[in-house]
Amino acid sequence: MPHRTMAETLDGFGDLLDEFDEIARSAHARYRAYNPADLLEHDPRAQAACTYSHMLAASDRLFIGRDGVRPLEIRGLKVWLFEALNAVIRLKKMDEDGRSRNYPTKQAEDYDAQRQLPGLPMPPIRLTVGYLLDPTGANYSRTQIARPATRRSAVWCAAIVSREERKPGERVWYDVAAPRFVP
Repeated sequence: MPHRTMAETLDGFGDLLDEFDEIARSAHARYRAYNPADLLEHDPRAQAACTYSHMLAASDRLFIGRDGVRPLEIRGLKVWLFEALNAVIRLKKMDEDGRSRNYPTKQAEDYDAQRQLPGLPMPPIRLTVGYLLDPTGANYSRTQIARPATRRSAVWCAAIVSREERKPGERVWYDVAAPRFVP
């Protein structure tokens, strides 16, 4: 597995961070555009599942056919391999520290722990791109990118500053969580 700092990893992504932000924001906006009567019937799990489906569709539109980007599915785990960056991305709803709250599958645990997965070449760094909602679960707070370690911890987590909110010359991301695990 590549040993890169958060800055080395994220600064290498360039405009892709803006694309990840757009994927997550547009997926949430699309979900919130559902009929209000239907939204009332969705629990947080249904909301996350619908938003996730919209994130996958947006990712497919952006990345399928792009040179150096390969979609992979490993026993139901959909990821994107960015060959030039030596990184793999998966999409998730996250908490403020970049962790996923659902019960993980074995391959999700292996992904987070940076272990070998069938069909996924080693040693790309495994990252998670996701979104954080406000405490009500209705409003979008931010897009995040994290380097997971386990279900309960992330090595690092950064918020992506949207194009609209970014000032000229401002960095595209900022650190939002202190490291909790050192591999």
